[in-house]
Amino acid sequence: MSRKPIELVGLVSPYRGSEASVEPAVYDPAFVAECARAYEQAGYDRVLIGQNAKSADSLVTATWVAAATSRLKLMVAHRPGFIAPTMAARAFATLDQFSGGRAGVHIITAFSDIETRCDGDYHSKQERYNRSREYVQVMRRMWAGEHPFDHEGDWYQFEQAGSEVRPVNGSVPVFWAGTSELGLRYGAELADVYALGPGSAAQVAELVGKVRREAGVHGRDPRFSMSMRLVVADSDEAAWDRARDLLRGVEARQAAFGALGRDLGRAAQDAAERAVEADDAALDPCLWTGLTKATQGRLQVMCLVGSPGTLVQALMRYREAGIDNFLVTGFDWLADTHRIGTEIGPELRRLAD
Repeated sequence: MSRKPIELVGLVSPYRGSEASVEPAVYDPAFVAECARAYEQAGYDRVLIGQNAKSADSLVTATWVAAATSRLKLMVAHRPGFIAPTMAARAFATLDQFSGGRAGVHIITAFSDIETRCDGDYHSKQERYNRSREYVQVMRRMWAGEHPFDHEGDWYQFEQAGSEVRPVNGSVPVFWAGTSELGLRYGAELADVYALGPGSAAQVAELVGKVRREAGVHGRDPRFSMSMRLVVADSDEAAWDRARDLLRGVEARQAAFGALGRDLGRAAQDAAERAVEADDAALDPCLWTGLTKATQGRLQVMCLVGSPGTLVQALMRYREAGIDNFLVTGFDWLADTHRIGTEIGPELRRLAD
């Protein structure tokens, strides 16, 4: 098992406000570019362009982000099943060419049936994972092939598929998420980077171990990503004061406008249960699950709370658990991005080398 370098990853937001903002946010395309440039200037390596059943299109957004930056790599969330894998392969190869080799695709199979039904997809989670596996296999064959090919699978059938555009480096990195049995099995087989949601260091280490064992069967050694929100301030005490202010803001906004987050059904309940399991201050004294609990899992917002130095040490526990890609963002998009990128990122990289 090789020791891989750190990659710092952000999340591009189309909203200037956060979950704790008093007023509901307004979609702002200009802020997408401003936010992306802030990540690049702060030294981040990559940004996630997210996708859900109500969000702006991720691929179109990615072209805007690529045009606004020069170095920042992309992790573009993409749900298989709504366009053909041949078309998706060409779209990502085109984005990769226009951005100078910065594209990456994050396969989102969707853990909530409620989300997929918003777009007319009534397949079960197991069916969606089976489809995603074939989808990735087809995309990789498209990226690698110089000649048209035929395909007849369980989900897709086509003749003489090909592309006049190929990725700069021969392929596009595939990020994969999912913790179900099939999600873990297929992710271990396919992912260049396996993306995990927030959790305690112990929870993350357990999942990394499962994926590594399964990946070893395929002779593979993927990178691992973890997402976490950071509540950062000059001192630990000030950071916890800020966390309490954030909680009050979320509670006030819910009181004024109703429940925050997305209706995810059982998936939200699972997130709330994981938050309760993760909340062991003796093992992870910086880990805070208050916002996840306050929204009953509709917002999966686990946080690490502390000064820059404290947060570096907390993130190193995840490094020891096997994490290479740290998807870490704050709540004040511009100020926190600058602070995380310039005060936390360099020290984290130094200790991780």
